Amino acid sequence: MNKDEQIVKLKESLLLNFNDFYNKEVKEVASKLVRLITSGNPLLRIKYKGALIDSYKFLSEVEYLEKNYESCLNYIKKLQLSEAYKNETDSTIMHATIRRFQCEVFLGIYQESYEKIKTLKVELIEFGSVNRHNLEKSLRDDYDKILDLASSFLNNSIKTIVNFKLPYKIDIPEDEEVIYDFKSIRFNLKFKTIANQGQAPFEAYNGVVELDRDKYGVCSSSDLTLTFNKFFDATHCMNELLDLCSESFNYFLDYYKLSTEYFWIDNLNLKQIQASNVRVISENYDDIISIPFYYAHGIKVASSPSYINKEKINELKDKLIKGQELSLWEMLYLDSKNNMFIEKYKEAVISINSAFENYLNIKSREILRSRMTEKEVEDYLEGKVTYETYFLKEFISEEDFNRAVEQKIISSHSPSTFQIIKKCFELNEDRIAITRRKLNKLVNDIRKNRNDIIHGNLTVLKNIESDAKKSISSFEEFIKVFK
Repeated sequence: MNKDEQIVKLKESLLLNFNDFYNKEVKEVASKLVRLITSGNPLLRIKYKGALIDSYKFLSEVEYLEKNYESCLNYIKKLQLSEAYKNETDSTIMHATIRRFQCEVFLGIYQESYEKIKTLKVELIEFGSVNRHNLEKSLRDDYDKILDLASSFLNNSIKTIVNFKLPYKIDIPEDEEVIYDFKSIRFNLKFKTIANQGQAPFEAYNGVVELDRDKYGVCSSSDLTLTFNKFFDATHCMNELLDLCSESFNYFLDYYKLSTEYFWIDNLNLKQIQASNVRVISENYDDIISIPFYYAHGIKVASSPSYINKEKINELKDKLIKGQELSLWEMLYLDSKNNMFIEKYKEAVISINSAFENYLNIKSREILRSRMTEKEVEDYLEGKVTYETYFLKEFISEEDFNRAVEQKIISSHSPSTFQIIKKCFELNEDRIAITRRKLNKLVNDIRKNRNDIIHGNLTVLKNIESDAKKSISSFEEFIKVFK
């Protein structure tokens, strides 16, 4: 089949399915038509200008409905620049014009370009003063909505609203609003108490049943409505939206726990909770973007529930039978991973550094004992100074040395982390799988930000999330090579 025959066949297929905008196969037909007509012989553009125009119209609408505004705008520009466009009906021209306005406004808002939106608002008003009364109702509604969105953006009155079902109750009445600023965004939280009647072991006929310290929402939980004054395209950026919601809610929750002393309340990763009725609203429209419900976490469908494998079950049973005390560093390591999961990055750094110090203490003792007595190891780690090991022994007699120790002129000085690692290398290098320089680099990465966080010097923290991830991954590497 030659190129002309392919174009004719694809053209017929597109015309038969021209309004099927959600069909990926039809989209591919239109895309292929554009490629065939616009590549190669320039005469094809003239010969099949009608098919090319139809392809641009179809693809621009598909991209708009998929909220791919930049791609939609590119097709509309190609459509409007084509020679045949001036022969299109007024309806087609108005439709393309409104779609172009919509794309440009959305893109301007994404870029947070107030100057661009100001210009577009002026153009919209000028266009509407001449053409609004001639628009079909659906296009007139689209025009009114996009003008209102532009105005709302300039007035800083766009709002994004997300509802969540929390796993526990927040003790704030429904008529109270919690308003605060976080990351230069104004947040508004409202809570509604939900009685979990199916789970509660008791029932109250003339009141409510509440469980003291109801950590897991056995008797009641809360619905959260979280609103903030920023346009957020939940269609394409839902994960980023939920990250922001999580950080903001946990920011509130820390203050809530301090104020109420409800220490049993856990911070949350809102990605693991159903988000419902995600909306972006303007001053006069409550459906700029609307998503009825959303699950961010992975969902799988299977013929049976998932379980840990037999090997893991046997490993678990063996550990329980042996009854060995759990290593503190392992639990602290898991705490750091959980802190990352609920976006408590500073706490993750502290947890992983505590795990590191505990692990280093255990493993360094093992390595030192391979070449030193138990007493020598303890004396070394406690920093006890002996005449034999004193670095200035050639300048002082043993008698004077002992007198200086008694008078605390010469005192104990515990070795630093890097000194301990150096000593381990000197005594048993075979137990360590990388060079000391690389090992020290891992230690520096693990300990980055630790002191600043502990001492409250938080202004120097530039990218705490990335640094916390690096600290954890460096510790994971450290325990592989320092055994």
